[in-house]
This record gives sequence, structure tokens and C-alpha cells, in this order.
Amino acid sequence: MYYTESEKIDIGKKIFLRKITKKEAKEQFRLSDYEANACVRAYMKSEGIPPVPVVEDAKGIELPDYASMTKGELIAEIMRKDIEVARAKKGYTAKGGGRTKEFRPIKD
Repeated sequence: MYYTESEKIDIGKKIFLRKITKKEAKEQFRLSDYEANACVRAYMKSEGIPPVPVVEDAKGIELPDYASMTKGELIAEIMRKDIEVARAKKGYTAKGGGRTKEFRPIKD
């Protein structure tokens, strides 16, 4: 079925704000999965909401249990992450600690 741009934005707004589910929108407006997603993207674009980045499969990555950390441990973890980000921007990583610390360039 054909919808105008403003109708697509209205449908996308309902889905985005969770007034209706994507499944309900697909049934009610006779949309495919792609068209429902396109409506949400049209709404986000009209409101200046940046697109959500696609995250690769995170299997095998162990994340810290932030809920069980103390305030001091959380602050230390944030500082460690900030240092890693700064090093990545400069193009190197660090391995080891103290006198045995090695700085290795990041390869493309």
C-alpha cells in the first residue's frame, strides 16, 4: 500500500514511541518489515534523531558486572576505558604493566 511521506512519519512515530508494536503496525497498515523500519527511519530523520549504530555480534566478549562494583571501582573502570580510547585514537595499545609495559601500534 502507498503512503505519503507525512503518513509514513506518523506511522513511524507511533512505532518509535511504542504506542503500537511493529507487528501491530505491520498488520494494521499492511506493511512489510522493511517498510515498517523505513517509517521509523523517516520519523527519526524528521525529528533529527541520529540513526542507531549497528552492533556486531558480541559473543565471546566478557563485560564487567558494573552493578556489583563500588563507586571507586566504577571510577577506576571509567578512567581505564578513557585511557584505552585515547590510546586507540593515537593508534597504539599497551600490554603489561610497570617496567614490562609495551606500547604496540594498532594495525589497520
